[in-house]
Amino acid sequence: MRRVVLLVGVVAMVMTLGVGTGSAFTGGGRAPSEAPLLAWGQHYEGSLSNNKAEANYNPSYCCGGTYQVAIYKLGSLGVHDQVVVNWHALPFVHESGYPVRMMLLENVDNYSWGAAFDESNSYYYLTGSGTSRDEITVQNTSANDYLVFYSGSNETSSQDFETYPYDFTVEAPRHYLSISLASVNQVAANGTMHATATLASGAPVPDGYPVTLTATWSSGGVFTTAASTVAGQVTFQLALPESALGRYVEFVATGAATGEYQAAKSLSVGAEITKPPAPPAPPAPAKKAPKKTPNLCAKATNKAHALARQYKRQLKNAKYLRGRHRRLLLHRAHATEREFLAARSAKQAAC
Repeated sequence: MRRVVLLVGVVAMVMTLGVGTGSAFTGGGRAPSEAPLLAWGQHYEGSLSNNKAEANYNPSYCCGGTYQVAIYKLGSLGVHDQVVVNWHALPFVHESGYPVRMMLLENVDNYSWGAAFDESNSYYYLTGSGTSRDEITVQNTSANDYLVFYSGSNETSSQDFETYPYDFTVEAPRHYLSISLASVNQVAANGTMHATATLASGAPVPDGYPVTLTATWSSGGVFTTAASTVAGQVTFQLALPESALGRYVEFVATGAATGEYQAAKSLSVGAEITKPPAPPAPPAPAKKAPKKTPNLCAKATNKAHALARQYKRQLKNAKYLRGRHRRLLLHRAHATEREFLAARSAKQAAC
């Protein structure tokens, strides 16, 4: 309990220091041409006050209060880019709530910022602990966008003056992207779903951006799968369980926020889940060519003719020989004759 009391005392001292100060405007510019350029991720501190003499904005409508406005220039932003402002301020000393508010002014200059400030109903304020993380989406492409911190500044008596310190950082912008699922009426349980991911300019999202597909159906059925972009296209391979067969299933594709891109979500696409197509029949084995039956008749005929020619040649040559050589050749001729007779018998059997 003692710790809490001490902490409250310190905070009260910090708040009290702001009372009765003179000029307390620090941090930003009083006009766009004076606005410092913000560096993404850098911590900034500033302060405003309720001193009317330091007010730099008077509303155009009747009887309104005056404001002290601190203006900071943002880097160039594209359409639908998102910047995140992490900011903190102290509460009022003598009343509840927080005096400092914040807004975005798009595409303004020294002559138009007051009218834009006057007409804007979109601002951010603090509650609770006085710390907030606000995501701001710009609507147009511009190099003249400004972050504005402001407070009411209507006091004229020095005894009522208060200082309103604040501090903040602005994260690097996250670019807008959109995801759309291709419309289908039916899809096989093991089929594919296709999606397209594009930037605000219509250009494809760079390769490798991860996208998740979620399928849901009645009775609590859920299936998820993921794929990455290739030339702005995403192909999801399905593997739905049997419980999804014949049911109407809702598909949604989502991309998580990264340091470079905002989170994205497609419109829901519904389709009936059909059975996977039957696998193709295996190819029939190739038929073996029938073995050719050897032509025994032709072979036997050729052999018999060859032996007959050889036998006649041997007999003819024996006429011109004498003695031992003649007897040897005749012996060979008789052997050839026997082979011829066997071949002729084989020919007759085969033919």
